[in-house]
Amino acid sequence: MKSIVLLLACACVAVPAHAQQPPSQPFALKQIAPELPKGDGLEVRVRSGTVAPGAVGPWHTHPAPPIVYVIEGTLSIEEKDKGVVEHKAGEAFIEPINTPIRAMNTGQTPVKTVIFQVSPPDLPDAVPAPSQ
Repeated sequence: MKSIVLLLACACVAVPAHAQQPPSQPFALKQIAPELPKGDGLEVRVRSGTVAPGAVGPWHTHPAPPIVYVIEGTLSIEEKDKGVVEHKAGEAFIEPINTPIRAMNTGQTPVKTVIFQVSPPDLPDAVPAPSQ
């Protein structure tokens, strides 16, 4: 009988402790996505990248929207005729489709990212933008 009472007492203590756990981490990104590719056999692409201090990438566009998560540093994205937006470590963002952009690192340390994209297999991840 003592063991049954002890077991029930432990269960009563364990259940509230489990219910009081802190909530999971907030999302790095939670927004309505732009038009995403549709169809059978879509390819999931995930890659990491490093942008050296002072590097400025070429102007390009994306036919399918990449989702970028910044692991370290601050990544600057310049959108043609709209200016520059900075994305810091721990932030994520969706790059626009069919819009000329370029990435740059204006900081003193490398920027590390992870890039996710869902696309038809025959569609390139990026296309050089027309002459700027």
